[in-house]
Amino acid sequence: IHAIHENQVLSRWAALLPRPPAQVGAVHQTDAELVDLGDGRLLALTVDALIEEVAAGLFQDPFTAGRTAVIASVSDLSAVGADPIGLLLCVTLPGDDAAVQEAVARGVREACEAAGTFVLGGDTNDGPQLEISVTAAGMVPADGYHSRMGMAAGDRVYASGPLGAGAALAASALLHTPAELYSETDYRPMPRLAEGRALRGVASATMDTSDGLLATIDQLARLNGVAVDVEADPASLLEPGAARLAGALGLPPVAFLAAHHGEFELVFSIRPDRVEALEAAAAAIGWTPLFLGTAREGAGVRVGGRELDLVRIRNLLHDVGGDPQAYVAGLLGIVGG
Repeated sequence: IHAIHENQVLSRWAALLPRPPAQVGAVHQTDAELVDLGDGRLLALTVDALIEEVAAGLFQDPFTAGRTAVIASVSDLSAVGADPIGLLLCVTLPGDDAAVQEAVARGVREACEAAGTFVLGGDTNDGPQLEISVTAAGMVPADGYHSRMGMAAGDRVYASGPLGAGAALAASALLHTPAELYSETDYRPMPRLAEGRALRGVASATMDTSDGLLATIDQLARLNGVAVDVEADPASLLEPGAARLAGALGLPPVAFLAAHHGEFELVFSIRPDRVEALEAAAAAIGWTPLFLGTAREGAGVRVGGRELDLVRIRNLLHDVGGDPQAYVAGLLGIVGG
């Protein structure tokens, strides 16, 4: 697990800071932090900051930034099966810019309405660029929460929906592609709270794709000591906008699954004898999970039978010093294209 730079940093923080005795699970094991309330419920808490994406130019419209910041935190709640209670919002505004404030608020409102939640309060600051941090709180039954732990060899692996939207947004911004191919208005990830609830008692492990599909699969594989074979054709996994952009640029679809910027879908594993339970739970909410592949004994992630170097891929942004153009070139060098 510590071959990945981000995991090293998180583990150092965990060693340096106090951790409550009522907290459920260890560091790396859940998307949201869980605290046992002693009454059959767990309090789910998570915080996400949207800073690097603005600095890199991925989000030009404050509306998109506000909306995405909320979806990111709500996605962590969905990955543990929690129902949201509310949000705390911390925003740094570039000067006293009412137009930016109003655009952020519209994005936050749209995401809150989609998630069925509200802003409880927050903090505001002045600074050189827009920065947004969202803390989300939720509740989940103590006998129904999800964690990243539990995937086993033989489990089938699924996603909650089509993938690649986050990578498509990053590619469109960094490669300066025409807006008609893909633009910020195409990037509208939705909360997967209903799907998270449906997976209670069904999934063996769950995690969201905030860092992209292959990073998510790799993290689950490392935590559970298994390998994962992605058997589905990568092109079939892309959402329409990502597929359109990949085709127009002549880039391999797997690049849109390997990129660091994700789309907040859920990736989860199902025991073979629980597939019918998944199908029933999904049908009850009109949802069609997307089959990805199978976990097996061993280590690593294979796509179409080809083993990918996920250590290089996941550490690449750090290794190039955060340089977006160097990252794109390096990623394509690893996956081909």
